[in-house]
Amino acid sequence: MANDGVIYETEAGLILLSGDTILQSLPTDEEKLSRSEAYRRLGEKAKERGISGLKVRSREAADSLRDSGLQPTILGEEEVQALDEKKVNLMVSSGLVLDEQEAIAMIRKTAIGAAEDVIREESSRPDLHLVQAIQGLDDLDKFLNNTMTRVSEWYGLHFPELTQMIQDNLFLCKLIVERGRRDGFNREGLDGKGMSEKKVEAILTASERSKGGELSDRDLERIKGLAELAIRLSSEREKLNGYVESGMKRIAPNTVVVAGPTIGARLMAKAGGLDRLAVLPASTIQILGAEKALFRSLRTGAKPPKHGILFQHQEVHTAPKWQRGKIARTIANKVAIAARIDYYRGTEEAGLRSTLEERLDQIKVKYKEPPPPRSFKQKNRELPPPRSFKQKKRMR
Repeated sequence: MANDGVIYETEAGLILLSGDTILQSLPTDEEKLSRSEAYRRLGEKAKERGISGLKVRSREAADSLRDSGLQPTILGEEEVQALDEKKVNLMVSSGLVLDEQEAIAMIRKTAIGAAEDVIREESSRPDLHLVQAIQGLDDLDKFLNNTMTRVSEWYGLHFPELTQMIQDNLFLCKLIVERGRRDGFNREGLDGKGMSEKKVEAILTASERSKGGELSDRDLERIKGLAELAIRLSSEREKLNGYVESGMKRIAPNTVVVAGPTIGARLMAKAGGLDRLAVLPASTIQILGAEKALFRSLRTGAKPPKHGILFQHQEVHTAPKWQRGKIARTIANKVAIAARIDYYRGTEEAGLRSTLEERLDQIKVKYKEPPPPRSFKQKNRELPPPRSFKQKKRMR
């Protein structure tokens, strides 16, 4: 009867077993003896001992032995579990380590190293960097808008007419840095700024008749400092936005085609990465970003949200109210398909945009007119029945 054997891989090296008997062990060290060479040597030893049914733990190990002319099989889960329970004793009995403490220390060190490798690999994923970038872009937008608003309100104490005539706060910040106080506004400084002649005349007239108060040098210096900060933040925002767009086109080209780079990145950030977005159903993608409204709906019985982040999509927010839910669902369907293609295949799929536009055109034609208004009874029929005191208490 042919003997069966196992080559069991441990943190210290390889052990050749026949039943409960240790036939040979080899310490593995990439500088002295690689694992593939150790497998080959133990395979030759198994041949010498007449072992024909050789088992190993992994496919990589089996491939190493097949190169030597052997035909190993893969250990089952129960067999691996039984060997793992005896791992420390096997490492000591085979002579790979001196005692149990050394074996446990080696197993612990290897486990920590493997965990660090996984963390290092996960942290290098480009989609996670894009998640941080789009979240940084949103944070920057909030801070930039607050800073420009503060500059406008502060400078408005000195020249309120200008802040009413210039709606672009970034352009206003640039004018403040260049011209300073209202008496610094002249035709030479305003020509070539892209303003109409009528607006230039209005600003010059307002600067001479302004109702604002005076500015001290100290106040003006601080206002200019905030305005310069807003200009620098705006420049940094453009760079960060370019980084997000180029990164999304590289790792998620199909999602960009369907949703655009910014919305696609926000969906990816909300899902937790491209891998998680790729497994979400379209119904979940449709309401990503509307979690508060969803839970309020579940709690109170109000209507569930029809869209979340996808409301920012031009096709959704420019559509009539009665079409938005259907359009958002259509886009969510395509995003779900696009994310799967991006994650699993990584190549751009032709025809995604055209099929999306075709479906959107059908919705716009079919639901061109708003639905007829519902009667009071129909509206009441949709409301959930009132909860009893016991039901409310149970929910708490």
